[in-house]
Amino acid sequence: MKFERIALLALTALAGARLVQRDRHNRQRLDLATADRQERWLHRIMTNPDLAEAWKPEDLSTAEYATLMSANLALGTLSLRHRLGVDSTPQMRFYADLLMRTRCVREYWDRFGTVREEEAVHGDRQLGSVNDALAVAYRVARREQKNASAVAS
Repeated sequence: MKFERIALLALTALAGARLVQRDRHNRQRLDLATADRQERWLHRIMTNPDLAEAWKPEDLSTAEYATLMSANLALGTLSLRHRLGVDSTPQMRFYADLLMRTRCVREYWDRFGTVREEEAVHGDRQLGSVNDALAVAYRVARREQKNASAVAS
């Protein structure tokens, strides 16, 4: 009787672990499918001036908007890699620092960072941690930029 109970508990635990794993893989597949659609959309915006013109904010040129959307693509890729577990949190922070050294990424964050942060409020915990890392990297990059400008003056 004791052995059967232990075997039943072990089978139940294995079945539960399998359900958790299947759910995780399903979320990963959905993340990949969504990211693929987003990447294709951003590529169309970046390569089709008429489409970019239709979607851009009024105060941006088409070329500026396409450039900012290339930064959006880079940040979305960073977020996806972290969500899928490709990059650990320290790796994600390292890449966030590298990306924020790029002018167009900083300009994107200036313009759309609050939108990304608002998305994270209603999104998952990992999106919030990526945005937190990006916000820190942004502040560091801006500080370094100001220091470099002061030294050059």
